[in-house]
Amino acid sequence: MELLEGLGVLVPLLWRRPQEFRERIAGFADLALDSIVNATSDYDPVSWGRALRDMEACLGPAAAILDEPALRDVEGETRRILRRVNDENPRGARWPADSLMARLCYLSCRLIHPEVVVETGVAYGVSSAFILKALQENGRGTLYSIDLPPLRTGYEKFWGIAVPDELQGRWRLHRGSSARVLPRLLQEISKADLFVHDSLHTHRNMRHEFDTIWPHLRNGGLLLADDVERNRAFGELQRKEPTLWRVVEDREVSPLHGRAAPVTFGIAIK
Repeated sequence: MELLEGLGVLVPLLWRRPQEFRERIAGFADLALDSIVNATSDYDPVSWGRALRDMEACLGPAAAILDEPALRDVEGETRRILRRVNDENPRGARWPADSLMARLCYLSCRLIHPEVVVETGVAYGVSSAFILKALQENGRGTLYSIDLPPLRTGYEKFWGIAVPDELQGRWRLHRGSSARVLPRLLQEISKADLFVHDSLHTHRNMRHEFDTIWPHLRNGGLLLADDVERNRAFGELQRKEPTLWRVVEDREVSPLHGRAAPVTFGIAIK
């Protein structure tokens, strides 16, 4: 049933958005290649608490930031919105960012006060909302998001739904694959302070994003990547000699949606 629904949304793109149709087919080919090659990672992860201590050593105290009222506000609002999505969508909320990754996005913005944040992958806009809330608290900065919306009927209703109207003034949403949009965007903005990967988790796509953004990431800037355990792309980032490189593996305590789940993501400081 889900496959048929996806095809029902994909096929009309062939004449409505032919470029996007090609991008999605390329993504399916990437996924198929990864399933054949199956070059899984063999990282030695650390806990969320250990990663926080390591970040603090490089960027400054984090405990007070993680206790900010603004963070509690965006968490509460996100839970409310995801409950609504779950109630209104027959298959429930499928793609929200986990609570630790969302908190990391907020914390990173509050620690380094970025002017430019770039993220790939939006779905419901959970990480986008946490980033934008932090930018609002900073009083500066713009978030540039790149995404191919989910192949689901009525995606317009849910795409970026977690981002409230009052935060959208700092948000620039670009529809398309990161392979096409990211290089063009970087020609316009030149430099980035924070990069967040949460789009197609294939080796080729992740490697392309990391290689593309790294020269444009300022020294001291942060690269965050979700689901890094799926391949070796984040490990290959060590060849660029980041100041800090950590893979975090832990379990949610207070999830934004559903049951607490194990999570894995990567943190790198240039």
